[in-house]
Amino acid sequence: METVMKLVNYLRASSAIQHQLLRAILTEVNAAYDDMLLHNNLRWLSFGNISPHTKGGRIFCIIYALLGIPLFGFLLAGVGDQLGTIFGKGIAKVEKMFVKWNVSQTKIRVISTLLFILFGCLLFVTLPAIIFKHIEGWSALESIYFVVITLTTIGFGDFVAGGSEIEYQDYYKPMVWFWILVGLAYFAAVLSMIGDWFRVISKKTKEEVGEFRAHAAEWTANVSAEFKETRRRLSVDIYDKFQRAASIKRKLSAELGLNPSHEMTLGKRTLSVNFTDEREREAFPVLSRNGSLYLNGLSPDYAEHGEIAVIQHLK
Repeated sequence: METVMKLVNYLRASSAIQHQLLRAILTEVNAAYDDMLLHNNLRWLSFGNISPHTKGGRIFCIIYALLGIPLFGFLLAGVGDQLGTIFGKGIAKVEKMFVKWNVSQTKIRVISTLLFILFGCLLFVTLPAIIFKHIEGWSALESIYFVVITLTTIGFGDFVAGGSEIEYQDYYKPMVWFWILVGLAYFAAVLSMIGDWFRVISKKTKEEVGEFRAHAAEWTANVSAEFKETRRRLSVDIYDKFQRAASIKRKLSAELGLNPSHEMTLGKRTLSVNFTDEREREAFPVLSRNGSLYLNGLSPDYAEHGEIAVIQHLK
């Protein structure tokens, strides 16, 4: 910068021809600066090391992108299927080993998926990162960063393989493009697999929630039915006991010579009459015909006892 300022001051102090030379130099510097800014901005769109500058080139780029991206997607799908077939054959052999060891199918699927991801990461992430670290002179983090950013189609452009000033082998860049093609297909397969997992998990969750609701509804219906049945039986039992009590009341009233409509009230004191021998039966001739009894009401034959309680033992 200091050298440039000295040159500018020198040219200002010189003749008109030198003034024209100064203007030419400043114009070139400004153009180079603008070019550098444009280049740096464009680098953030994909890799940015090559981009169209003319109107015709940009129009062609738009049309090419609209047609080429879907076709490239079909290509990636085909390559991904082939990769899946290749990996599937190897994983199938491993699955046969686990089947011989009586491992459950669920565990076999999980292990197969983990092997697919692990082997793919070694082949498309770890190995290329080591190569880029050695050839490009990047750090381990920068190499892994470039690999992941590239294969996930983010492509910031801050790191570009083959974009340095060093001399590369003739086969280096074609190998990089081949790696990008196959690696994109692999990452597309992995992302698709993750999406399938989420869909399966969501489906199972919905099914489990549906089953839980069905069980809850069934349980509620069963409890409601049992409650209604219990209430019905209880009502019938209570009604039957009242009927039996009324029948006993009428029977005892008839045997004791009472008015059937006489209200039998709770006695002020309770006299238990349980016959254990013949003499007690003779002492209570009227009650002896009923066996072991408790009667609520007034006995006309034994008024001196006051009110006595007579109730049949109900089973």
